[in-house]
Amino acid sequence: MSSSSLTTMPRAEGAKIAPRAAFPRVRVCIDCRTLLGPKEACDGGPRHRVTSLDTPEGRNALRTEVWGPPSVRRRAKQLAKAGGTSLGAGSIFEGCGGCGDAAIDVEGLAIVAVLALIVAAGVGIYWLIAKAYEAIRAYQNRPRPNGGITRPPSIGRRPGPSGVVTGQTGIFAPATGTACVAWALDLRNKRFLGTDLMLHDAETAGFEVKLDDGTTLRVPGGRIRLEGPKERVDRGDAPPVDGFVATISREDDPEDAGLDPFPYDTVDEVVVRPGDRVRVFGELEREVDAAAPGGYRASNVVLVPKGVPALRVERG
Repeated sequence: MSSSSLTTMPRAEGAKIAPRAAFPRVRVCIDCRTLLGPKEACDGGPRHRVTSLDTPEGRNALRTEVWGPPSVRRRAKQLAKAGGTSLGAGSIFEGCGGCGDAAIDVEGLAIVAVLALIVAAGVGIYWLIAKAYEAIRAYQNRPRPNGGITRPPSIGRRPGPSGVVTGQTGIFAPATGTACVAWALDLRNKRFLGTDLMLHDAETAGFEVKLDDGTTLRVPGGRIRLEGPKERVDRGDAPPVDGFVATISREDDPEDAGLDPFPYDTVDEVVVRPGDRVRVFGELEREVDAAAPGGYRASNVVLVPKGVPALRVERG
């Protein structure tokens, strides 16, 4: 998720927002719902199916995975709209043919008025019951989204070195608004078929980790694989997330209006902040720190992740 779209979030003095170009979300894995950059394959391997979010065909493939093929989506919406039977009330009184010239006394008028009130109340109660039944049927027939068929791949089973995150915060977590150096989120839907995960995303503006042996690990900005303690936030309490989802969920067919490819009720969010202890996973490479004075020396060598950085937050 690009933090550039989160303009409504409160920001701390001097905080920077990671540029959208660092990680454009143009692809998604329809098996684990991980957002990916251009030409990226899913971390889950070649068996994970990836589709484009930049083309109508790719978006339709995702929507079909979530809501079913167009015919199924259309039928589900029709059932939800149909609900129960509609009601119509005809005239209660057709007129009295035999009372045109007859005199009606006050007592007779009172009886008629009471009967009319009883009939009106009965019609009103029947209408309310029918409307309630119609609403229940519409609720039961509403389309239900399918979550990913598998979880996003784990960061790995072979832990590497650990250390402490250094530096200053550069971005804000989209759901909680926490100033941080990296975040990850899962969008979940309680009205699901299969798993409840609808989208997985993670981003960093770049940061460094002082490893326990004194070496520096430099994590570049862009996509990241991240695990750790999660905070759950209701959708209504995270409006910037809605704004982001809208940027990648364009509709190509009027029939699909209301069938969001990333429907969700809650957000699970992981954040990384300066001072957090993290464990590094995956392969690391040595690289000369060009910004350090003194030319090539052992003290000027930093470690960098090979491929997409993978870390686990061990705070608490």
